[in-house]
Amino acid sequence: MMLRSFIMVVGLCVSLAACSSPHVKTPVNWRYGTGSNIDSFCTTKATFYHNGKIVSSYPGGGCNAGAPYKDIIDRKYYWAGGGGLPTEDVPVPDRASIEMVSFYDRKRYRITVDLPANLARQMQQRYQVGERIDQRNWLYFGLAPGGYYEVLLQGDLLGVSPDLLLTRGIAEEVTDDWRDK
Repeated sequence: MMLRSFIMVVGLCVSLAACSSPHVKTPVNWRYGTGSNIDSFCTTKATFYHNGKIVSSYPGGGCNAGAPYKDIIDRKYYWAGGGGLPTEDVPVPDRASIEMVSFYDRKRYRITVDLPANLARQMQQRYQVGERIDQRNWLYFGLAPGGYYEVLLQGDLLGVSPDLLLTRGIAEEVTDDWRDK
């Protein structure tokens, strides 16, 4: 009786080991964007780090307005802006530094954040939205007047919601002259 139980347990373990798949490290396709809710802004620098090393850095980017004025008047507040430059074959960052100029404040701000250790896993998670599959793989850096910022993990345009708030805070005001660099 004991031998029979032992053989069944060994057989079960062997079958589970045979059916399990090895952990395959697959690259994560991720993007980033910057924006504001009621401010017009320019992104002047975007730097991403992985394990303490710079993996992507862009010396400037686009300018954009925040939400349309009618939405602001109607008190429909949301982050609006644009996407950043391509991040193809760039590892998922664990730290980011984004510099943006606020035209409302007439100041330049730096958002420096440590990102979650499990960010790659969060970005790989897939969701069924209607008939399609979506995932949250877009890092979004939103800057409001006064330097308030939020970093969100958003889905594509298919509608995975809600967005995930990764962190928020007050950005550092940058006072050096960017033309000196």
